[in-house]
Amino acid sequence: MADELNRNNEANDPEEELNALEEGDIIEMIDGNGKTVPFIFVDALEYEGDVYLALAEPEEEDAVFFLKIEEDADGSDIYTAPDEALEDALFEQFIKQRESEDEE
Repeated sequence: MADELNRNNEANDPEEELNALEEGDIIEMIDGNGKTVPFIFVDALEYEGDVYLALAEPEEEDAVFFLKIEEDADGSDIYTAPDEALEDALFEQFIKQRESEDEE
């Protein structure tokens, strides 16, 4: 599944856009059928050189899932879901990151 982030601000740099997001912000993704789907931004994390978004569905704020940020041949952002083993590793990294933020 590949989705595109619906950019609602004027920034053109994806890294700048990612840094501008705050926990709880609503972002809209466009699914393969062209339908806009809202998600809650929870965090971003880097794992083995790749950047992942940690997102939650508005109806299930306690369940976090991850999408890898990539670029297609045209330079557009695409988001792919990791396999189960990688998702487990990302969740562990996410928990460690959150715990270290809580300690600060």
